[in-house]
Formats: sequence, structure tokens, C-alpha cells
Amino acid sequence: MTFRISLLLVLVPCLLIGCNDTKKKDRPKIETPPLSLTIVGDESMAQAVRRELAARTEEEITVDVVSEEALLGQKRFTKDLLIYPPAMMGELIKRDWIAPLPSATLDNEELKLDDVALGIFQTETRWGSKPYALPLGSPVLMLMVRIDLLDQLGLKTPNTWDEYAAAVETIQNSDLLKSSDTLKAATLEPLDPAYLPNLWLARSAAYVKHGENLSTYFDFATGKARIDTPGFTKAAQQLADVAQTIPEELNSLSPSAAAEAFLDGKSVMAIGWINESTSMPETVSEAIHFAPLPGSKQTYQTPENQWLPRPGNQPESIPLLSSSGMVGSISSASGQTMNAANLLVLLTGPELISLISPASERTTLCRVSSLPMSEAWMPSNLPGTALRQYAQVSLEQLQSPRHLSALRIPDRAAYENVVREALKKTMASDDADLEAIWLEAAQSWDKLSEASGQDEHIKAFRNSQGIGERAF
Repeated sequence: MTFRISLLLVLVPCLLIGCNDTKKKDRPKIETPPLSLTIVGDESMAQAVRRELAARTEEEITVDVVSEEALLGQKRFTKDLLIYPPAMMGELIKRDWIAPLPSATLDNEELKLDDVALGIFQTETRWGSKPYALPLGSPVLMLMVRIDLLDQLGLKTPNTWDEYAAAVETIQNSDLLKSSDTLKAATLEPLDPAYLPNLWLARSAAYVKHGENLSTYFDFATGKARIDTPGFTKAAQQLADVAQTIPEELNSLSPSAAAEAFLDGKSVMAIGWINESTSMPETVSEAIHFAPLPGSKQTYQTPENQWLPRPGNQPESIPLLSSSGMVGSISSASGQTMNAANLLVLLTGPELISLISPASERTTLCRVSSLPMSEAWMPSNLPGTALRQYAQVSLEQLQSPRHLSALRIPDRAAYENVVREALKKTMASDDADLEAIWLEAAQSWDKLSEASGQDEHIKAFRNSQGIGERAF
């Protein structure tokens, strides 16, 4: 499908001696080919892009959709723009398929970069210190609770993962589930195998991210895997313990599906997220409450190799970024860099983002100015108070100066497969040998890293976290 768009052209003054109006008129007009845009695996967003371009523009633009597998199966990428999940950035840069954004684009007043949530601006759109993308929104996992049901058991919204685990046990041991026709579980989590590695990282974040620590799932200096350290193994064990309490018919939900089941009254708590496509029941309890994921009062720190309290012994929640969402980049092969950049600014700027981003199941609001329009990203019958609270807490998490990025390095899928297998083993038995399971996983990660070249791997990890070559 094609549309027409009017783009700003850079006018270069004629500096040639003897240049005059007559010669300008005689000069042949240079025709530029139509811009082309590819969107990875999101036909709904593509339809929204086509609709908005058709209403606003005149130049021809092609908008097509391709799966991630089909895209990465290509030998090269030849379109002008690419909109894709941020976790793909490392692989795309390794292939030299996308280019850093021009400085003139970043200075464009229409873009209003200072309006973008801090975490997304600092990390998700960057590779090291270089901005490679503009955002269309990235959701974060949220804790969802029924305040009325917790009150019945004398419980409060958990602030730490230990409190969360204790609340699950209390609910399981009570008569609450037995006496209800609808409640099926104390809590629900997104145990969908495709999302499982990100759930584990989200649970690990509060244990491994602290202060200005740069070494998280890899060591910043050596590139060695650290997923066998106590912060990660504790998160894996706690995840496995909770997974055992979730009924089989609800133990493979996506983040959105977990939220849907919770809103339908199937659990007292849940971890997931909500977007415009979330299927809602006819009635939703007014007692639902949204909060950041549980945090931790302690972190496991090296070189001390021990658990140490956070400042003031206060719990801190660390959001996981880039486990979903969409960003847009300019192709390295584009012969119309500035025209492509202008189009990207149009699509991701504050005017159109609230008309394009909500169409996707992968996105949510990512601009502060979008907060008053948050209902665009939410299902229509979510109670107003809950809607506003969800949007506010979500944006606060995206604004957090301390966060953890999901895996964005090249060959990401192979690393995730190792984690998936380790979690499967952890959940298979109450007597699972955590130390052996996760040591094996760490060794498998190191083999993957060595295969890609240790120096390149270290650079990729640093860049994926938005920290580039900065030293300790």
C-alpha cells in the first residue's frame, strides 16, 4: 500500500560562479524515490501508520510488515526505515542495518526529546552513547492486587519479593480460594515460555542492580556471565516456588493475558501489563490497585560477595526495560537519510504517537505529555481511577534513573534459550541443585560469548546497557 507525504527538503544555496535564475530553471529536476518503511511483526501498528500518513501526506511511502524471523533471514535490509522491538537493536547494529540518528534530528524542536521518559531516553533508544532510535512506547511489568481481598487476610501490597512470597503462602493457606467460585490462584505471573527469561530478569533486577553498579548479568570488565551469583539464583528459586502454586490452565500466560485473568477475578494478585487490546470482563472490581514490581531491601554485591542492605534499609524496585515495546531507526542503506529522519520524527513525535502507538499490543505511553491522554493506551471499561493510577505508576517506572535493560545483545535468542532451560530445571523439582544448574547456565553463556569474540561481546554488553566504553 502506498501513500504520499510532504517532507522538508534541505535547500543548498547555489555557490557556483555564474549561477543565475535562468540556469536554475534549465537544470533538470532530481526525482527522489519514495520512502519505504518496514514494521516488524505488527500489522495493527502498520495499519495505524498507513491511516495517519494517508490523512496528512502526499509523497509516496510504502509500509510493509515482516516477521522477526523473516527479517533476520534476509542477507541485507534495503528499506529506509525500520520499526522493531528494542531487544533486536544489538543484532541490527552488528549487521550494520541501522544508523545513528543525525544530530540535526535530535535538535528538531518538533521531536521534543525532553518529553521522553528518562529510562527509555537513556537506554532503550541508545547503543552506548549514540542514539540509534526514537521510541513508540515500551511497557514495564506491574504488580496488580485486589486490595479488598488482601485486607481480608490482614495483608498489604507487597513492597519486596520476600513479602510477595509470604503473601502468596498466606493466601494459599487460607480459605479464600476454596470459598470462591472465581478465584483460582493467589497470584498469576507471565510464565509463557517466550517471556519467561524476561520475567526472571525482572525478578532479579532488585537483587543485582544497585548504586552505580555496571556489572549485572555480565561482568562489565571481563564479559563473564554472572547469572550463577546469589541475586539471580534467589530470583530463580522464588519464581519456581510461586509457579508451583499456579494452576496448569493458567501457567503459560503472557503479561497481557495474566492481567486479563486478574481483571476477570481469577487471582488475588498478578504480574503483567495492560494495554488497549487487553480483553476486559463486563465488570471490574473497584478494589484493583497497581504498584511497581516488588523490590528488595538487600542486594548481592561484589567484590564483597555478600548481601548488603540498601541505603536506609529501604526497599527499591528496579524496572526492567525493553522486554517489549517498539522503536524506529533509519536504515544504513537509505539514500535519503534526512527525509527518513523527518518521517521518523513525524511518527514518534508528541502529535502522532498517541494515534499510532496505542494500536500495538507491544507498546504503552512513553512521553510525559501523553499522561493526560493515557486512556488511548487503556481498555475502554477500566475504571477511571484505576486507569489514571496505572498510567501514573507506569510512567514513574519508565522515568526511573535506575533500571535494568533486558537482553539486547546480538544472538539474544540463544542466551534466552539457556535461561529457559535453566528455569525449567529449577522448576522441575523441590530438590533442584541451584548452584549446579546456574553454574552450567553461566558456562553456556560464556561459550556463546566466546563464539562471538570476547572483545566484541564486552563492547556489546556495555553498549546494550547504555554505558558504552565508560570506565568504573
